[in-house]
Amino acid sequence: MYIGSIIINFVLMGLAIAFVVHPPGWIKEFPFIGKEVTLLRALAISALIGIPGAVLIRNRRRALVAGNSVLLSPTQFPEVYAILEAHCKRLGMTKIPELYLTVGTIRPFSEAFSAWHRDFIVLHQIALDPDYRKSLDILSFAIAYELGAIRLNHTAWWNDMLLTYISALKWPINPLKRVRVYSRDRYGAYLAPAGFRGLLIYAVGRRLMNSVNVEDYLDQATRYRGLWADITMLTEPRPPVLERLRELQRAGFTLEFTKTGGEPAG
Repeated sequence: MYIGSIIINFVLMGLAIAFVVHPPGWIKEFPFIGKEVTLLRALAISALIGIPGAVLIRNRRRALVAGNSVLLSPTQFPEVYAILEAHCKRLGMTKIPELYLTVGTIRPFSEAFSAWHRDFIVLHQIALDPDYRKSLDILSFAIAYELGAIRLNHTAWWNDMLLTYISALKWPINPLKRVRVYSRDRYGAYLAPAGFRGLLIYAVGRRLMNSVNVEDYLDQATRYRGLWADITMLTEPRPPVLERLRELQRAGFTLEFTKTGGEPAG
């Protein structure tokens, strides 16, 4: 999937450069196509900026996050930071990413990024219970999921460079995004087997998840199929939660459910 996406990306790059050098006259007769050509032209010009531009964007993003978030450490939300340390140790990662807690620099519920010689993970506060210790299972899964993105080089600068053009279009990049979600989910399930709520939060949110009948919800996953489910899978970059659960089950993982972030519920 990744190789195919790179090939499509370079085809788009070639078209963009061709439209910049020799813009065809017939484009003016088709306004809709003209808009797409304008996008390709802008991408072609941005390609000339190349790596320096990518470095600027990445470091600006980290500065934005660092300036509007709380940096976690052994003395700042120590229980959460201990989860990051434990996951990194289990993966053999000697360089521990920075871990931030934020209210508005990312969309819920977590994201991973890389900057100049730095990797960092950002957690959205909406995933936490007021007593954040009750949300440790959710945070454990989220941190593991984002560590997967870093370990699999989904945040690497060269990954962005190889996918610049296809990422600017909505649907062509979706198959790769879905596959990457499945790969990161496996990191979550491997490092945080008690993190079922880390996926359930995407379906019902933090406040109501403890009221969900888990057995009924898992039965719902077995019935989620059909034409419209398949069409949704093709058009959305993130697979439905039910499909993510089913994919983990196919891979042999079993996520446990806890009601308070502690021991698995009976």
